[in-house]
Amino acid sequence: MSQSFPLCTGFSIPLVGFGTYKITADDVGPCVDAALKAGYRLFDTAKMYKNEPELGAALEELSPKYGVKREDLFIVTKLQPDKENGTEGKCGRISQESENRVGFYLDMVMIHYPKSDFRENDDPENKQSRKDLYLELEKLKAEGKIRSVGVSNYEIRHIEEIKEYGKEMPVANQVEYHPHFTREELKAYCKQEGIFFQAFSSLGRQEPALINDADLVSIAKEKDVSVQLLFFPVGSPRLGSQSKSASPQRIIDNFKVGGFTLVTAPSMYPRENKSEILLEIYISPSTVI
Repeated sequence: MSQSFPLCTGFSIPLVGFGTYKITADDVGPCVDAALKAGYRLFDTAKMYKNEPELGAALEELSPKYGVKREDLFIVTKLQPDKENGTEGKCGRISQESENRVGFYLDMVMIHYPKSDFRENDDPENKQSRKDLYLELEKLKAEGKIRSVGVSNYEIRHIEEIKEYGKEMPVANQVEYHPHFTREELKAYCKQEGIFFQAFSSLGRQEPALINDADLVSIAKEKDVSVQLLFFPVGSPRLGSQSKSASPQRIIDNFKVGGFTLVTAPSMYPRENKSEILLEIYISPSTVI
């Protein structure tokens, strides 16, 4: 069983979670089976992943096999801001649709990205659209329909603006994080604000520039582990990680990092200027106004 972190809403979130991006249709069941067997209790999905019903059905069917009850699980889904602003109640209906597809109550709903897919990064309406969604999610939380509200891919300025209209700060921020992109300023800010910092793409999508990094290869050799194992940000009580794989054996292997702690934290890896290597390859919410 993985360690957990107490959120400011009074619920606890496992430090290591299973992400389901690009795991769809008939692949969902075997992956969930392997994840439950390994010990995962946090399952992360999103409306755009198009696998919420399959995930819910797999958890309902397979959890009893491992003696896992619903209260042992932590289910997260994510929504993006709507195409149009000012659509009061619509975001709530979309969230309810996600809950219906999953088939369980939702432990946390996150805003997936600080803008709608239908808007450009420099669209002045981006701020209003994420505000509308955040306020809708707060209403759902107040009504007891969801337990916690989080954000994903938010930069500091995106979180700061929530202070202008939100009743509470988000309980978590899920962002890309690995040895070439350690987000030190954002991580420190989240700690200061009591926001759980959760990593995705901890393996850097197996980017050769990261996997073959001479410093990381040397550290892995010294620790007698794979380079990939170094990427999981475990060992910090305020830092969680989402791992994703469609290989049952790799799912099990990835979970084992919960018992592995490096003497040197990822932010301490020698990486002079290397945070620039991958920034142009992946999404960059830093340009979203």
